[in-house]
Amino acid sequence: MKLRLLFAFMPILLSGYFVRAQTLVQVENMQKAPSCYGIMKIDVPIQIDGRDDEKVWNLTPWTEEFTDIEGDVKSKPPYTTKIKMLWDNEHFYIYARMEEPHVWGRLTQRDTIIYHDNDFEIFIKPFEQQSFYYEIEVNPLNTILDLIMPKPYRLGGDALMHWDVKNLKSAIHVEGTLNNANDRDQYWAVEMAIPFKSLTTFSSKAAPNVNDYWRINFSRVQWQHEVHHGEYARKVKDGKLLPEENWVWSPIGVINMHYPERWGYVKFIDSLQEVSLPKSYRAEKMAWNIFYLQQLYKQEHKYFADSIEELEEGRHLLAKDADDLCCEIFINSYKAGYVLEVKDLESHFTVILDNFGHYRINYE
Repeated sequence: MKLRLLFAFMPILLSGYFVRAQTLVQVENMQKAPSCYGIMKIDVPIQIDGRDDEKVWNLTPWTEEFTDIEGDVKSKPPYTTKIKMLWDNEHFYIYARMEEPHVWGRLTQRDTIIYHDNDFEIFIKPFEQQSFYYEIEVNPLNTILDLIMPKPYRLGGDALMHWDVKNLKSAIHVEGTLNNANDRDQYWAVEMAIPFKSLTTFSSKAAPNVNDYWRINFSRVQWQHEVHHGEYARKVKDGKLLPEENWVWSPIGVINMHYPERWGYVKFIDSLQEVSLPKSYRAEKMAWNIFYLQQLYKQEHKYFADSIEELEEGRHLLAKDADDLCCEIFINSYKAGYVLEVKDLESHFTVILDNFGHYRINYE
């Protein structure tokens, strides 16, 4: 690894929000490579009815089964969750199936806090350079919550709840009986068609091209329940709700979905092929690891480290991705802010990340 420290004594503004640091153990748990899935392009119509009985869905591979949000440090979820994805020129299609012996839901008002029911959640970051992303949640009653996050909560973001996915098509199928505590169900399924136009901004079109990558993740929130007078409710013990389970496609390593840098990758393809992580992944991973370690360092010392060597506790995490990467840190004179560059000398691009989590990639 080529590590150099460059000092640029320039002012770096500090904002009022606090960037929360993880523990080193949590950072170590965030090292697993993200999941990756190839989304096949189609040219036949799909009826959005909550079922996957069209031939094109039958030919579409499932993702891996969901795991706990913290990954392998937690036990395997008791109920299977898996998804399929497709795309055409207009829509991004998702089919999710969630094994569930008791399918129930209460919330019917759009944009209410859907994860107070069992729910399925979609996180989409179409644009590499921008920090914002979209979130869509749905419960077994097909009640939708949709929002834009300008940036993650931990970096000062705030949910923009007024945004709606225009012309979203969604449907639920329950293999069993919804809200009937007297029988045992098999699963509930979500089918969605998300228009690319609804993800488009003023300056950028969201419709992907073949071989484009997006950052995406999916989450299933699962509550323990109890039955009162034949109706389901979240389970309470000692006057408090029992905590929910969080099962995801690509594990984060901490209990927080709002780490888009830890989401999985999807690649838009038009022919069957083996899909691997993008070339930028290793440099992005190193940049974010340095970011996490700098947070830990500042938590202890009240200022940022002025050399990689000072990040002694976590340097073993950086050594794993050292080949052909050159790291440079530009830090201000008060050690209160920095800009980090990780250059991939082989693929000729640079990942740039600052202490606020502002991020971009420069390609040569």
